[in-house]
Parts: sequence; C-alpha cells; structure tokens
Amino acid sequence: MIPLMIPDLPTTDDIIPWLHQIDQNKWYSNYGPLSKQFEREIVELLEAENSGALASGMVSTSSGTSALEVALSAYRLRPGSKVLLPSLTFPATATAVIRCGLIPVFTDVDPNSWVLTPDIAESVIKKCDADVVIPVSAYGVKIPEKPWQQFAHKHQCKVLIDAAGAFPGQVAMEGVDVTYSFHATKCLGIGEGGGIVSVNNAFLDCCREVTNFGFSQGTIHTSGINAKLSEYHAAVGLCQIRRFKSTMLKRIKLRNKYVAGFSQSDNTVVFQEGKTAISPTLFVVSVPNKASACVKRLTEQGIGVRQWYCPPLHRHKAFASYLRNLSLKYGELSISDYLGESLVGLPFHPFLTDAQITTVVNAVIEVANNKQNNNKQAAPTRAFI
Repeated sequence: MIPLMIPDLPTTDDIIPWLHQIDQNKWYSNYGPLSKQFEREIVELLEAENSGALASGMVSTSSGTSALEVALSAYRLRPGSKVLLPSLTFPATATAVIRCGLIPVFTDVDPNSWVLTPDIAESVIKKCDADVVIPVSAYGVKIPEKPWQQFAHKHQCKVLIDAAGAFPGQVAMEGVDVTYSFHATKCLGIGEGGGIVSVNNAFLDCCREVTNFGFSQGTIHTSGINAKLSEYHAAVGLCQIRRFKSTMLKRIKLRNKYVAGFSQSDNTVVFQEGKTAISPTLFVVSVPNKASACVKRLTEQGIGVRQWYCPPLHRHKAFASYLRNLSLKYGELSISDYLGESLVGLPFHPFLTDAQITTVVNAVIEVANNKQNNNKQAAPTRAFI
C-alpha cells in the first residue's frame, strides 16, 4: 500500500518545550503570546521566502476555511453581493461565500495553468458586477499578484487569493489579500489552522474582531464568529516553522523525482503550467481521457489516489441553483469540465521512497500510453456567452 498523504508534524518531544510555556502562561486561547508569536514569525517567513515582499501582518484563524469566511465578512459587503471564483476549486471556497450571505458566480479556468486569470475574470465581471474575486492557487501554483492588483484597481473590487495549499508562495499587496491553510496535510501543517495576510491594517483589525464574535473594546462592532487559533495549535506551528526549511527541501526533491520519472511518458501525462509552489503540498497531473482508468489501475495496485476538485463545483448538487440562476448567464465552464475528467492527484508526502515513486510513475504511464479507447481528444478552447 502506498498512502496518498501522510502528515509531517513535529514529535511529542519537539512540542513539549512549547507546552511548558503554555503551562507557565496559563493562557490557552484568545490571542495568547504563542499565537501572536506565530503570526509574527509567519510574516517573517513570507518575507524571507518572497524576496523581501512586505505584509503588514497576519491574523491567525482556526482553519483555512474560517480564514476565507473571516476575510469576506471583514469586507462588510451588502448581503447578496456577487463573488467570482473558479469552479475548479475545493468546496470550501464556495461554501465560505454562501455562509457569508454572498452569491458565488463560478468561472472557468485557464486550460494550461488550471487557475482563474484576470482575463477570464474580465469577461465575467463586466456582466455580473461582482464585488470580490477569489483566484485560487490550485494545487499550489503561484497566482501572479501584480495583474490582480491592477484588476482590483480597474474594477474597484476586492481580490482575495485562496492560497490554502500554496504557503508560502503568495504575498499580499494593496488591493490583494491572501488566505492560507495550516491543515495537517499542508506543507506547514499544525493540525488545524489558517491565516489572513494583508497590507491593510484596518482590514486586519476588522478580521481580528470577526474572529472574536465581532467584539471590539467590549462591544460588538461587526458580525463575527469564533475563529481564533488556540495556543496549542500555535505551539505546533512554532515547531513547524523551525522545521520548515528541511521539510520544504524534501517536498521539492520529491516533486523533482516525479517530474523526472514522467519524462518518459511521451507527453501523455501533462503537468500544470505556471510558477510551481515554493513548498509543494500536492502533485496533480492531467491524463487526458484516461483519468478514470488511471484511478482504477492505481487503486487496484494499492496506490492512494484522489481527483482533487473533481468534479468541479458546478457539477455538485449543493451549488446547482447558483449555476442555473447565475453562472451560465456569464460564461461557459468547458475547461473546468474537461479538467474535471482529466486530473489525477498522486501520492505526495515526505515519507515516499524512490521505489514507491517509480511504482506510481510506471502505473500512470502504463495507463496513459495505452492507446486502446484513446480518442486523443484535445482540450477545448475557452468560450463565453
């Protein structure tokens, strides 16, 4: 059996010194000293890994999903405001929008990078007058922030990058905020946790209020939830930051081994284009017309596999009403449909051996190179109504 994912978290012995600090402080939640230190060190790490890019700060949250909800709530939008987001994403991106009383408008993605681009969003926002756009760093690929900053300025809208699995590759800038997840399976996993990064201090202040039921100086200033990060999770996070360089190098080497292995696939296995993740969390490939067969073959061989984001959100019953009433008025979703039947997530964690990687690669190539029932269908071009 080759597991799909194995979290790489600190040992009990690693965490004990931090637990002693919690004992001494007798402070367990509500913005304790460890959570504040964790926020500071995350910002320092972002700056170090992104050529000195600056962020005013980070507000930690209880999960990556709550980070999205908190950020959207802090924008203080009118109920029923529209939010553009790609259909090829994890359901939490859309459910966060809905839970904030906003309306998701699903967009297509670029056929090569598999992400929402400003050009695609441009075609849609002119028709639906959305107040927020949520580009998603799908599978960890970096979203270029500068074009989105220009987009936000042009359309007077908010841009919130959902970088749940892309830490520490995305940075905030004026007009562009970022959310991260620190779930156990992420490259900086702490069990459960998330964060909102921004250069806008007033926005961050509002986010912090939202994480604490909306309280500010004893009174409710905005509608909020309980989304605070506990001191225990912050303790794990501080351990992880000290391990980050070594775990990052392991993940980079792992990805490089996969890429080298697939070099013999004769282009039947397609990689995601764009700037790769600084510290990869997932490894997803496109096997056109063969994804189902690939999943079947790997499963039969005891290899963990998952089709992340597939089917795309507009194919889920929970979002059907939004598709009928909104999304198809503004554009087609043909690329998302095509990718939903092509993408396969392979085992990816620092405990994989070279022999296991070879086994996975050979199994995928065997299916991809099998010409039987292969219609060689090309990826459709994007079209809008």
